[in-house]
Amino acid sequence: KNVTLRLENVEANALVSTKRMVSKLEARVNDLENELDEERRRHQETIKILKKKERNVKELVMQCEEDHKNIQILQETLDKTYEKVNIYKRQIGEQESISQTNLSRVRRFQRELESAEERAENAESNLSMIRAKHRTFVTSQTTTLPSGEHVVIKETVTTEGQEY
Repeated sequence: KNVTLRLENVEANALVSTKRMVSKLEARVNDLENELDEERRRHQETIKILKKKERNVKELVMQCEEDHKNIQILQETLDKTYEKVNIYKRQIGEQESISQTNLSRVRRFQRELESAEERAENAESNLSMIRAKHRTFVTSQTTTLPSGEHVVIKETVTTEGQEY
């Protein structure tokens, strides 16, 4: 009897303990299912965020490629501009050289002109002195003859002046 009672007690305890274990395991399964659902939801959000970031990365890559092309175009334009600047600098140097040459020629011509004017003034002065020495006076007189004709009488007198 004792053994039977004990056996029943052990069976009852085993049954209760099994039920407790089953309910604990079911609770644990429910917890794991909830965690799995939460993890799936987070995984979906992560995938959505990942796709958004991938789109952003693609856009940035495209923008970067476009910027790179623009930089190449700007670099080519800059190089051409530097070439033009160097050409203009060389042309300016050549023009300055020509200007210096022309300026020196103008100065030389100006000196020659001043010298020629001075010589002309001296020649005019000498000519005036020579004319003053050898002055000629012309006088004229008009007379009417009784026949009605007009007669012009010119008289030229040359005087030798004194030398100065």
